[in-house]
Amino acid sequence: MDYKNVPKKRKVVAPLIFLLTLLIASCLSGCAKKETKKPLPPPQLAPEVAKIKNSEPTITLYRSATGTKESLPLEKYIKGVVAAEIGDEFPMEALKAQAVVARTMTMALIAYEGGTRKLHNTDASDNHTEFQAYDPNKITPRISKAVDATRGQFLISDKGKFVYALFHSASKDKTADITESFPRLKDKAPYLVPVETNGLKNAPDKYKNWTVKVPKSEVRAIMGSKAGSLDDIRISKRGPSNRALTISAGQASIPAVELREKIGFDRLFSTQLSRVYPQGDYIVFEGSGWGHGAGMEQWGAYTMAKEGKKFSQIIAHYFPKARMMKLYD
Repeated sequence: MDYKNVPKKRKVVAPLIFLLTLLIASCLSGCAKKETKKPLPPPQLAPEVAKIKNSEPTITLYRSATGTKESLPLEKYIKGVVAAEIGDEFPMEALKAQAVVARTMTMALIAYEGGTRKLHNTDASDNHTEFQAYDPNKITPRISKAVDATRGQFLISDKGKFVYALFHSASKDKTADITESFPRLKDKAPYLVPVETNGLKNAPDKYKNWTVKVPKSEVRAIMGSKAGSLDDIRISKRGPSNRALTISAGQASIPAVELREKIGFDRLFSTQLSRVYPQGDYIVFEGSGWGHGAGMEQWGAYTMAKEGKKFSQIIAHYFPKARMMKLYD
C-alpha cells in the first residue's frame, strides 16, 4: 500500500462525513418537531354534553316484560346493554369498544331523539326495536370489567356533541355511509362514513352469504301497482359503500332501507345486496352482512381485537371523525 495517498483520501472523506452528520441531525430535528406537534384543542362542549361533565347521569328505563319503569345509573345500564348486544364471548378490547359506543349512543338518542319519552315517558326501553337491547341477567364479570375500564368515556363530534355511535353485527368489506342506512340522519351525523372492515373473517357463516325469498305478492303490495309484474325488479342505484340505495320495478322505485323495513329486519338481513331477481312466485334477494351497516361493525371489532388492537384503535377506525373524551370518573 502507498501510505502517501492515505492523507489525501482522509481529506476527501472527512468533509463528506461532516455533511452527512449535518443532514442526519437536520432530519432528526425535523422529525422531532413533527412528533411533538401539539394535538388539536378539544371542541367546546354542547350544553347537553357539558351537563354530565364530572357527573354520571341517571336514566329512566322502561321494562317491557313487566310494563314498569325504573331509574338506574348510566354505567349500570350500559353493562346490561353490552351483555345483550354483544355477549361475553368477544375479546376484552371489543367489549370495551362496545361499551364506549353503547354509552355514547344512549346519550345521543336521549339528547337528540327524545329517547322513548313519546312511547313510555322514559329515557330508554329494554326493547331493541325501540331503543337498545338490555339484559341484566347476562352481565358477567368480564362485561363489568370492560364497562368499568371505560367508565365515563364518550365519542364527541367536532361540534362538541354526542356522536350517533351506531353499531351493527356484520358488513362485507365496508361499513355503510349514513345516507345508505339512515338517510334522515345525514345532516345530524355526516361523520359516519364508510371504512374498510373485515368482520366476516370471523363472523358466523350465515352472515357471509345469504339468500332470502319473499312472495311477489308481498313485494308488490309494498311497492304498489306501478311496479307491475316485478319481472324487471332490480337494484337501480347503489351508495358509497356499494349497498343498494334504490330498488326499482316497472314504473315504481323504493328506497332499499324502506323495503327492508317493510319486509322485516329479521327477514331481509341487510341492504348489502348483490342481486335481486324474480323466481316463480318469489323475489329473491342475495346479499351479505347483518344489520344496517353504519358505525362500528361488531364482528369487525372482534377481528381487530383478535389481531391485537386496543379498544381506542377500534373506535378510531370506525369513527375516524370523532374524538374520545372522558367526561366523568
